[in-house]
Amino acid sequence: MRPGEINVDPIEGEFFNTEAVGSINDALVRESIQNSLDAAEGEGPINVRFSFYSEPEKDTTVDSYLNGLFSHVKARHSGLRELPGDEEPFEYILIEDYGTRGLQGDVRQYDDLDDDIKKNDFYYFWRNIGRTRKETTDIGRWGLGKTVFQAASRINSFFGFTTRRDDGKALLMGQSVLRIHRRNGSRFAPYGYFGLFDDDLALPVRDTSYLKTFSDRFHVERFEKPGLSVLIPYPDREITPRDCLRSCIRHYFFPILSGKLIIELVAGGTRYVLNAGMLDEVLKITRWKEKQGMLGLIDFARWAIGQPESALIRLKEPVAGRAPKLRDLFDENLIDALRDRFADGDRLAFFVPVHVVRQKDSAIKTTGFSVYLERDEKLDTADDHFLRQGITIPEVTALKHKGIRALVSIAERELSGFLGDAENPAHTEWERNSKKFKQKYKLGPSTLDFVKTSPREIVKALTQPQKGRDENLLRHLFSVPTQPEEISGAFEKDAAGTGDPKAREDERVEIVNANSLKLSPIKGGFRLARRQNSIKVPRYISVWTAYEVRSGNPFKKYSPLDFDLTKLPIRMELEGGRLLLCKENIIQFEVLQGDFKLAVTGFDMHRDLRVKTIP
Repeated sequence: MRPGEINVDPIEGEFFNTEAVGSINDALVRESIQNSLDAAEGEGPINVRFSFYSEPEKDTTVDSYLNGLFSHVKARHSGLRELPGDEEPFEYILIEDYGTRGLQGDVRQYDDLDDDIKKNDFYYFWRNIGRTRKETTDIGRWGLGKTVFQAASRINSFFGFTTRRDDGKALLMGQSVLRIHRRNGSRFAPYGYFGLFDDDLALPVRDTSYLKTFSDRFHVERFEKPGLSVLIPYPDREITPRDCLRSCIRHYFFPILSGKLIIELVAGGTRYVLNAGMLDEVLKITRWKEKQGMLGLIDFARWAIGQPESALIRLKEPVAGRAPKLRDLFDENLIDALRDRFADGDRLAFFVPVHVVRQKDSAIKTTGFSVYLERDEKLDTADDHFLRQGITIPEVTALKHKGIRALVSIAERELSGFLGDAENPAHTEWERNSKKFKQKYKLGPSTLDFVKTSPREIVKALTQPQKGRDENLLRHLFSVPTQPEEISGAFEKDAAGTGDPKAREDERVEIVNANSLKLSPIKGGFRLARRQNSIKVPRYISVWTAYEVRSGNPFKKYSPLDFDLTKLPIRMELEGGRLLLCKENIIQFEVLQGDFKLAVTGFDMHRDLRVKTIP
């Protein structure tokens, strides 16, 4: 460094040290896959592979690539705290993507002050921090995502090997980011490069034999395959294959289920593949505490992705030029029917129109987003997920209603650009008071709040009581004895009092969700049957029972002293099905006829009974 240079240590790594990102595993997975999705080329899915390698010791070939670096790394003010020891195993992570364009552009470009300069991925990846020319449809917007590669290394260094789609050239460079430090009496700037040098301009290595040797040594599969391979030597000890697998599922389940992304994870001879068909199976073999909730979320997301545009309930457009309010967008003739459907357990999909107005030209752009809702009794809290271009925005949450899951998907270009401008560098939050955001849009903060609170406001509208007298409002507190159905008549009538049609012997059933089932109270118990308008029912059904408790999960607090389904006074009748299991408070049976019926009685009439059905 020259005497007149300002002393500035890099701080970009701090943008990823947030509670919302969760860990360095989450940051590495989120940012590396985001860069790959932004570099997508062609119609096929993007493939991203994470490979973990551990070798007993560092050999001389590794030293040849790191030659000259360790004297800087070991300098007193380098900023590194946990340096690798001479005797410890040599570990590295290789992150590779396929179906992308690679780092294209002029390798000699060193500024972008001319307006007519073409987009240059190579230049912005290697020679810029906090600067980018990504488009409004890209996930990344700050030019900081790539800094996670050096932050993930204990020596703050990484190599990048790219093959470019446009000219087919293979290039290798590396970068190390330390603090300002002193070595041999000289002061050194934070950024150092691995490569060839023209004066002080770092250029990539292009020699084919050299690149072949590097590829063979570090298992890089890149020649003639466009894309980018990033090698991270001595990764942070917190980065583990198991946690990276969890991060991939947690943050990118939506593009995986959409068929836009395939992730491979290789470690110690084991290979996991996360794609649209295998995501559930991989999750099932894990031992994560949260996997049950994730399985429910994945099932719901798969349903949401499968909804055609025509199936979405389209709300009215807000008034242009005014702060949008969601409660004004419902058709009053439709809301009562939607409330009934939601109360009955139907999943609902909405398209919510919204206007985006730029300060520059005051042009009103009509865009929108999708909101998907379902009830899930297994949820102990509200569960909402916001996704922009498929990536989760984990700090954005608004839903307050227990037992309800929501997905908010933003895919339209105009709204995605609007929200991207409000996003923080780690892509974990939309910030309404960001100066750049507020100055760019009219009604920006109120429009942002409209999007963020949308699932809460929709659920409010769906759960508001209907106008007029509700005869059943206080029936759980004050009741008048009636003549309830006896179990002997449980199969005579449906809930409306009309006769059920006879079940056809040849009717086969398929697996669907529990929305096709109808649960009805009878004297001392309940009856389970097919919902009248449902065409299909689940093939296998589990029924859990428990007495209600003042707090907590009644099924977890069940005791055999309450009742046992195998013992009197409990009685059970099943028609159109085959009993598979009856134990304590659980019944499992196979449906043989579409118009099956299950009736169970004998419960304590002075206690409230909770029943849960699981297809």
